[in-house]
Amino acid sequence: MQGTRRVLLAVTAAASIWMGGCHQEVELPPLPEAKISVIGDRFFDVKALSAERALVIGYRGKVLETTDSGRTWNVIPTPTDRALYNLRFVDAQNGWICGQAGLILVTKDGGKTWAEQKSNTDSYLFAIHPISATHVYAVGDKSVLVETTDGGATWRPRKIAQSGEGVSEDIALAVQDPIFYDLDFVDQQNGWIVGEFGTIRHTADGGRTWVEQQRSLLGGGIVDMFDLPTLFGVHFVNSQEGVAAGLEGKIAETHDGGTTWTFAAVNETVPIEDPLYAPFLFPDGKGWAIGAAGEVLTKEPGESGWKRAKLGMRLFTWLRGVDFFDQNNGWIVGGFGTILKTKDGGKTWTPSLA
Repeated sequence: MQGTRRVLLAVTAAASIWMGGCHQEVELPPLPEAKISVIGDRFFDVKALSAERALVIGYRGKVLETTDSGRTWNVIPTPTDRALYNLRFVDAQNGWICGQAGLILVTKDGGKTWAEQKSNTDSYLFAIHPISATHVYAVGDKSVLVETTDGGATWRPRKIAQSGEGVSEDIALAVQDPIFYDLDFVDQQNGWIVGEFGTIRHTADGGRTWVEQQRSLLGGGIVDMFDLPTLFGVHFVNSQEGVAAGLEGKIAETHDGGTTWTFAAVNETVPIEDPLYAPFLFPDGKGWAIGAAGEVLTKEPGESGWKRAKLGMRLFTWLRGVDFFDQNNGWIVGGFGTILKTKDGGKTWTPSLA
């Protein structure tokens, strides 16, 4: 079963460019200079900075900006042509991007200009999270975690060791150094990492130590960690309420800070079998999750189950980034230059052409 999952992960990663450090970015022909965005674009993340302003990042160092809800776009230059995977801001001015081959970019002016910082690793970095203007973490391939406490002037990489407790020697060897795909902090002390083999790690001391939490997902036919689905995205709204999404359309939820996790019900007659890459949760319980094959799932406040969202269109590409500025204004981005905007909390989504 795990061998099948490994194959699926490899295929999925190749399709979405969610690749480990031993893989190379797929070569594409040069972008036409006359266009900002083309159908071949691949967008990996989006950040809603206001009701009308958003930044979109993708392959070949591309950063797009809109200040009018997607009616017009402009390209923000970056000092790289490597793929950009994740984008986070700690305040209106200070933000970071991480990406291919250890790439880290920083902005000190709200995203208008970007400079490269030396991460001291060549591992792919899939997620980054600043917990203050000076203290930032990023995670990625081979269980790497890089940290700065001086705003990025110096970065220190380290590996988060995998616990072997309750795991046979053969399985421990197979699941060593899992890829970390996402990282989320709710305050300066509490954060979570998710990744390969159902990895869920929690810190309650600002990232100094990380404790495994995925064991509560065992059961219901999943008998060991080797069979847990890889988790690609995690989002918490406070120290107790969080959600993670991953392979086989799985959505894991916690209501006690990760002490216990359970797989959520998906109320669909046609099951969700494609990977889900990114979840988003509101404090009132409203949720979104996006993934491969154009899958978009949503959950209403007070409901326990997830269902497919009615977008008013059919998507045939993977979706990788979702973010909301408030309950009404949100974005989804993905492959084939996909950029979707909602102004009514997801009741309707409009394609935005850059």
